[in-house]
Amino acid sequence: MNFKSITASWAIALCLLGIFSLVKQPTLGESADESVIKVPQEKAPKNEEQLSELEARVWCALDGHQIAQVRFNGQLHSLQGAMAIAPEWDGNELTENQAKLIKPCIQQRLQHLTANTPGQHQEEPVLAYLFTQI
Repeated sequence: MNFKSITASWAIALCLLGIFSLVKQPTLGESADESVIKVPQEKAPKNEEQLSELEARVWCALDGHQIAQVRFNGQLHSLQGAMAIAPEWDGNELTENQAKLIKPCIQQRLQHLTANTPGQHQEEPVLAYLFTQI
């Protein structure tokens, strides 16, 4: 085989792979609303500190496909989950078991949020949480 035939083979293989990946696109759930959790207005944060605590709770409790929406200072905030420690959380109070499981994660996330200043290198919060819990 010469160089041109090897190059052509790779080009064909990559084109086929690209076409196959376009055909096999992942499908989302039946409804996009399934992954959006509306935080009740009475549970909405009253100040920036409470908003940070809610962001940490959402980040720890929900998975990356779930979003919690809350109204704060007249604006709708969408907070995305990440760790999926309590993905069944519905925006109300956490159960005792859920609270026990995500408390270390929330503390770690809040510590990361308050310590993360521009220009300062920070480790990934997921890794920090995992290494403090092992």
